[in-house]
Amino acid sequence: MGYKKIFNCFALLIASLIIMPLQALAASDEPQPVVHPEVLSLEQCLDLAIKNNKQIQEKEKKVTIAEGKVKEAKAGFLPTVAYQATLDKSNIEQYQVGMSLEDQKFSAGIVATLPLYTGGMLNYNLDLTKLQLEIAKEDLRKAKQQLIYDVKQAYYNVWLAGKVVQVQEASYRNLDQHVNRVQIRYNAETASRLDLMRAQVQRDTLKPKVINAQNQLVLAKLQLATLIGYPKDQAYQVQAEVSEIIIPDSINLSLEEILKAADQERPELRQLRQKKEIDRILTAMEEAGYKPNLGMSLTFGGINDEVGFNDWYAAWILTFTVGGKIYDGKINACIQQAKDNESLTGIQEANVQDLIRLEAEQSLQNLTVSIENIRANQASIDLAKEALRMTQIRVDNGMATTMDIMDAQLALDQALTGYYQGIVSYLTAEAKLDLVIGRD
Repeated sequence: MGYKKIFNCFALLIASLIIMPLQALAASDEPQPVVHPEVLSLEQCLDLAIKNNKQIQEKEKKVTIAEGKVKEAKAGFLPTVAYQATLDKSNIEQYQVGMSLEDQKFSAGIVATLPLYTGGMLNYNLDLTKLQLEIAKEDLRKAKQQLIYDVKQAYYNVWLAGKVVQVQEASYRNLDQHVNRVQIRYNAETASRLDLMRAQVQRDTLKPKVINAQNQLVLAKLQLATLIGYPKDQAYQVQAEVSEIIIPDSINLSLEEILKAADQERPELRQLRQKKEIDRILTAMEEAGYKPNLGMSLTFGGINDEVGFNDWYAAWILTFTVGGKIYDGKINACIQQAKDNESLTGIQEANVQDLIRLEAEQSLQNLTVSIENIRANQASIDLAKEALRMTQIRVDNGMATTMDIMDAQLALDQALTGYYQGIVSYLTAEAKLDLVIGRD
């Protein structure tokens, strides 16, 4: 019976050794799933960039700090309550009006203080912190708008680099097919060896262009990945269809409309106007230094010769204080400095408006040129395709040479590349116009 069990175990072991390799072989024959690179839309890239960008995180933290400053300024209107307890010991008698303690004194009390009038200083300080908060928010808006423009530009460059790769690879395939046709004619003794060599050389001269275009695509993807915080070693593609891009016949916006919108939305102009208001408040705060300060405090406490509240001498004191400065040369100097800052801010605002006007005019010109380039290359593409087809027929009939094929192929490549570049130039100029206006 024991031998039978041993034999069964041995047979099971042999069977498993035979079956397992067969299962592994069958599994290896199964088709492996194809891993497709992730397709990123422009909206996804913008979300990733805003989420991962360190500069945006820094600006958001500064907004949070500015919000804390506003809360601190509001707390200045509230009363403050403090306490204090002291224990004095000495080897000599302690004297004070009304009582005498031998060598020990314990005192404790609570003081509540409330500012009644500060010459408007508390209100000015609150207004100042609120304006500083608005400036921090505008700084965050500015950083986001610049990041959005940078991401759009990088995204469109990736798309353009991909299209250039497609153009160069298509050209190489076309010339490779031309080589095959010349090879057939050479074998049939209807084409010379020189024709074959010339076709091969012309095809091979395109290989570096294909490699260069592929390298440019890799670099463009790396730049976009770095900008949005995407893993550098993870493959991806961008999603953009030319058919979905609507190119207008002309630019409907006028320079006056752009400047009017920028005057309301541009973060730099908002910040300068807020800074002008800050300068005005700082001037008022310095002038408030000559105004009286009125305060009230309530003190409740007592004194004893022991640490405890037995035989405690308790008392309360209500105090009103008023004070102010009659003259302070430093205040006068600060007032003049604040007024000079107001004038400086006005000069800076005029300078920014001039720069915005220049940027707006450049954006409008770029949009107009891009539209014309798109139209011109659209008309050239069909013509270049037909010319290439007719040239190939003429070559097959011995009426044209490989150089004619190269010229026709180059004309098609230039038309396609010019068209794609026009699309990207238009989209980039459109994004730049949003940045000029200050549109979120």
